[in-house]
Amino acid sequence: MNDTGTGTVPLDLAGLRSARAPLTWGQRVIYEAVRSRTEAHAYDYNIRYFVELDGTSSTDEVLAALRRLVAAHESLRTVYLPGADGGPPVQSVEGEGRLPVRIERLAAGADPEAETVRLHALMAGTGFDLAREWGIRATLLLSVAGAPYRVLLYLSHVALDGWALRTLERDLRDRLAGRPAAPAGTQPLDLAEQEGSERGRALNRRSGAYVRKVLDGVPRSMFAGAPGEPGAAHGQLRSAAMDAAARTIALRCQVGVATVHVAAFATLLARRNGTPRCSLKTIFANRVGADRQSMVAPLASDVVLCPEVSGPAFDDVVRATHRNTLRGYARAQYDPADLDGLIAAAGEARGLRLDLSVLHNDTTSLFGEPEQPARQGTPAAERDFTWAEPFALPGLKLYYQVSVAPDDPRTVHALVADTAHLPREDVRGLLLDMETLLTESARRPGTPPADLHGALLVRPVPRGADWLLADSSWVDLGAMRRALRGLEAVAEADLLVERDAGGVPWLTARVVLRERGSRPVAVREVRRAYEAALSALPDAVLPHHYLVERPQSRATSL
Repeated sequence: MNDTGTGTVPLDLAGLRSARAPLTWGQRVIYEAVRSRTEAHAYDYNIRYFVELDGTSSTDEVLAALRRLVAAHESLRTVYLPGADGGPPVQSVEGEGRLPVRIERLAAGADPEAETVRLHALMAGTGFDLAREWGIRATLLLSVAGAPYRVLLYLSHVALDGWALRTLERDLRDRLAGRPAAPAGTQPLDLAEQEGSERGRALNRRSGAYVRKVLDGVPRSMFAGAPGEPGAAHGQLRSAAMDAAARTIALRCQVGVATVHVAAFATLLARRNGTPRCSLKTIFANRVGADRQSMVAPLASDVVLCPEVSGPAFDDVVRATHRNTLRGYARAQYDPADLDGLIAAAGEARGLRLDLSVLHNDTTSLFGEPEQPARQGTPAAERDFTWAEPFALPGLKLYYQVSVAPDDPRTVHALVADTAHLPREDVRGLLLDMETLLTESARRPGTPPADLHGALLVRPVPRGADWLLADSSWVDLGAMRRALRGLEAVAEADLLVERDAGGVPWLTARVVLRERGSRPVAVREVRRAYEAALSALPDAVLPHHYLVERPQSRATSL
């Protein structure tokens, strides 16, 4: 360091466990998300955080506590390497290495908040090179008098998740206070071994079977037949009345407030889509069991939800969503590498391609513990809607996030949308409709959501007579006819719609082939050709039956 006490101090570590293992399921979720990020998808998955100090520790004591912290939690000194011959990536825990800690001093009259933002921006100036660099960068900010004021951290999301920040901060404070730090508990290397065991593989199979069962009933898409103008929109709503209503309903239904939010969002999105259920994914912290509570690692997984939102009253929707969510949490232990295959298999079995492009994430309980500044202040208005800078997340059309802000007691509800599927005016409308649905349902228990339709801003997507609701999914019969008639071997084609005893529609494609020599065309050839045409027709599906006709022959197939 120089004479002002600033500069860079290396923290050297040696003699610790060093080993390699496959990525854990939680690491794999975040690793793949980070790897898929491009300049066009400018969402920063990494975490900016600071720990406020009380001024009683010296610089050397803070640096020693940081060194012990990194030594205790192996994910903070792990690199992530590509798998051999294109195989899955691996985690490599390093038993020795160096963490450089930058030391900066507040100038007289400087704003600590602005300086924190500036230093975090410096640390985030270049992305983590996860194959060579540990997923932690640290800066010690000193007060004007030279006492340690804040520890600033920039952390790779592959190294930890938001829930682990509590453990990290508590551990650091315990070490600074001279209290015995809690044992580090399970490390990612240990968890990888558990997941790869026979018990872990059995758990993965059971969870996969549950996910597949859910997928067998989800609507094909929550945006069927609703193309808009390409673009992006990011709306944010803060509403004290909405917060109070959500707490009232949660207490009445004996569920968490997060469940009330999901139920309202799912109800309104399904209403817009015209389906009795809503398909979405939610992010689950996945810290089930005592051994996971103190883990510093990413453990979250995506849970596929398909709540029934037809009522009759909103309280019924809330309770149904609660049951659906709990079942999903109980079966959230699965290898994320299997999810795409499960989605594809479920779609193929139903003759369609599933579009799970809606994601929900609630981060309201991540922060504020143990010693972060509490939310305080008086909101400027009962309700505040603003447009924020949009961003894109790969593979998503709609992202619903619920969070808190340190300077506002109201919850932040944000919708980030691809406007080709949810127009900008519907982004604002859905958030305001959530406020209406919740406040009215809190005020009038038992009121069917249908009674509020006249007060809602977002209308159901208009569809022509050629659209059919089949298998909880909208189907564009016109697009299917055009695809069939466009096949080279087809002279004529039509779709026959019949309903079974329960009123469920069944589609039969009647196809008359062109004359092309004496060789008959098999049903499977027509099916393959039609499947290939579907790649450009997102709202068309496979028929339940085919009826292929030639002048002298007829073939049928399921």
